[in-house]
Amino acid sequence: MEITIREKGAHKIVAIEGEVDLYNVGKLKAEILTMVGETVTSLVIDMTNLNYMDSSGIALMASLQKKMKSQTGKFAIININKDVMNVLKLAALDKFFNILESEEKLI
Repeated sequence: MEITIREKGAHKIVAIEGEVDLYNVGKLKAEILTMVGETVTSLVIDMTNLNYMDSSGIALMASLQKKMKSQTGKFAIININKDVMNVLKLAALDKFFNILESEEKLI
């Protein structure tokens, strides 16, 4: 798993590549929280190159969304692949998260 972070306007975009599972989710969370900090007003997770995410990854997304909400910030997931979307739909979480088709849909 690799992550890259870039900025687009007010958005901090975190691109995740590879797999997010129980074995690496802690490292991912620590890296994102360290790089994002308290001053970020919009956190976007780009899943273009994410191949797999288990329930621990979904829990991380919920945790990040909660953190952003507590900072009165925004949270979104973009470029989600079909397999991960199916998992979110099965768990009825596709309506819980702000999921956008692409980066161009960011406001």
